[in-house]
Amino acid sequence: MEEKDLHRFPGVSAEKEEEQPARQETGDEEKILETGEKQEILTVEELERKVAALEQENSDIKNRLLRLQADFDNYRKRMRAEKAEMITLANFNLIQKLLPAIDNLERALLALEEGPDGIKEGLEKVKKYFMEILFSEGVSPIQSSGEPFDPHFHEAVLMEESSVYPPGTVVEELQKGYIMHERVLRASKVKVATEQADE
Repeated sequence: MEEKDLHRFPGVSAEKEEEQPARQETGDEEKILETGEKQEILTVEELERKVAALEQENSDIKNRLLRLQADFDNYRKRMRAEKAEMITLANFNLIQKLLPAIDNLERALLALEEGPDGIKEGLEKVKKYFMEILFSEGVSPIQSSGEPFDPHFHEAVLMEESSVYPPGTVVEELQKGYIMHERVLRASKVKVATEQADE
């Protein structure tokens, strides 16, 4: 039977029949390679070179990050220093503007020694100069008397029944308030009208 099977494939010996599976496996390997699933086989030297290159790249990235962090820290310190300098400069300019007001106060004190006639005039000059400084810095007084009570600008410290003013109207300003560039520096302390009680 074996000889008949061999004669079915002319020119093919039993030895070659045994080699068929080996060729089939080789064909399978080629198909795997055709799919693109190749795996590069590297030598030890090549692997060492790749590892060294990756380590160098990692070191370069770390150094860049350290430099960036140092630059950011320097920038933050510089911003803090500039902010402090701006505040100091702003205070310097404001105090410089206030010095003439101190001069006027000193003149008013001297007027006390000479007599009461020059006191009012001296104090009015001081107030006028102070208000000029405030106006130059964007400060203005809050309008209160006769205005509707506004909790954003007014602080009600007293309530008073009134037949002249409608309820919720400021009838008297007890302490002047100020705004600076549309922000409230200090709210006005006011007396507010309430509805008159029935007799």
